[in-house]
Amino acid sequence: MNKIRGTHLIIDLHQAKNINDIELMKKALHKVIEKTGSTLLFENYHSFQPSGLTGIACLAESHISVHTWPEQEFAAFDVFMCGDAKPELAIDVLKHYFGGKEKVTVLQRGK
Repeated sequence: MNKIRGTHLIIDLHQAKNINDIELMKKALHKVIEKTGSTLLFENYHSFQPSGLTGIACLAESHISVHTWPEQEFAAFDVFMCGDAKPELAIDVLKHYFGGKEKVTVLQRGK
């Protein structure tokens, strides 16, 4: 039997707001890192013209990534964590910052 190595959440936020604000996105992902008990190693973000952003936070426990389409009020997040981190806590944090309706797919990696 294979041991679960980590939990990977695919979080789609529909009808999301303020998802073109790169500083707010950084703040939100830092709050996710704090709440989930994960450890930031480095991060990188990029704004697209005329709108949209992409970003990644590399964690000791794996990563968080985001890509947004503000014109469609859609943001796609990947939250993959292993160890003692609690990736499921990311959902409420992201909804707090960006609102919208979430669709979450949970993958148990390594199983």
